[in-house]
Amino acid sequence: MKSIISFFKKLFIIFFITLLLIEIVSFFFIKFNLIGAGLPSWVTQYAHKDYTVWHPKNITFKKIESKGCWVSNITYNNFGMRGINDVSLLKTKKRIALLGDSMIENIELSDGKDVGSLIAKKLKDYEILNFSARSTGLADQKNIYEKLIKKFDVDYLFLFIHPNDFLNNSINGSGTSYHRRFDVINNIVVEIPKDLVWMENYNSKFKKLKREYSIYFKNYNSYKIYLFLRDFLKNKEVVKKKTNFEKKSFYIDYFEKNKIIYKYLKKEFSNTIDPKVKFYVILNLQPYFFLENEKLNEEELFIKYNLIPFFEEIWSDYSFVNPIYDAKKIIDNNNYKIPYFSWTCGDKHYNEKGSDFISDLVVKTIIKK
Repeated sequence: MKSIISFFKKLFIIFFITLLLIEIVSFFFIKFNLIGAGLPSWVTQYAHKDYTVWHPKNITFKKIESKGCWVSNITYNNFGMRGINDVSLLKTKKRIALLGDSMIENIELSDGKDVGSLIAKKLKDYEILNFSARSTGLADQKNIYEKLIKKFDVDYLFLFIHPNDFLNNSINGSGTSYHRRFDVINNIVVEIPKDLVWMENYNSKFKKLKREYSIYFKNYNSYKIYLFLRDFLKNKEVVKKKTNFEKKSFYIDYFEKNKIIYKYLKKEFSNTIDPKVKFYVILNLQPYFFLENEKLNEEELFIKYNLIPFFEEIWSDYSFVNPIYDAKKIIDNNNYKIPYFSWTCGDKHYNEKGSDFISDLVVKTIIKK
């Protein structure tokens, strides 16, 4: 028995020393720029059977990075929402729910500078709950509202829409096998079943356990070594294939079909909203909204003159906020340069100016109510 205990002690010591050495080596690798110091954004979310994607709980990720663009430290609370403060279902003050995609999750900015944090600073008498999640569309956000937001008895709901929403839940769009996806067959909108085999495998006991407990190692330098080796081996396996097909624009080529799907999803979402909740819809800003037509490509022109008017029309039965005019005034008054409220590296998510503008927009909407 003593020999077995001694064996395991030695094994533990060897394991601990090995990890320590890897951590030390990886520290110097990072210091001399041999491997990246930051974490990729994908470590902050996972596929979710109800919400499509969601975030881990009770964790701060340090140095989430888009190389050459931005670095941020971001926190998810006890319910997996973006935010540094834990929340309770018990309400102590009026609540404002933010629901959108990556634009409002806003991982490009560190805690305290993101959209949700700024609204909380500017409206201290309200509790701000940010339920936004990257890559979600209207159908996924309907599920988040129905299965999570409703539990919090919110007083205000701000839905932030983006041109991507037009595609995220369409079979002719950008949805994945774990998104809610729809097709139009014989003029009837049909939901395509999710890949349950994939989801079952993804949520197997082993993978779920691995996902939930490995999350705490991702801030260590050793994990950067793993990422480097993972990417290196992945790149070695990539085989470039020649393609001769014509690139399609899902916005233009499937506009009428996707309009039918989006109308269906809008009705589904509307039927879910608690009538006691004050509901607002805000259009997210993109840099090309402010450029002269001759500087826009065909797809950007189409979005500007076809999709945005469609959004305005379909949401006209609610308080729809198109902030382009007010944003243009701020751009002119402050002499902002391209890309205005986004990042100069090409990332179209909100920078600090964008976060400040959108948070002000929410505050003004609440104050004017």
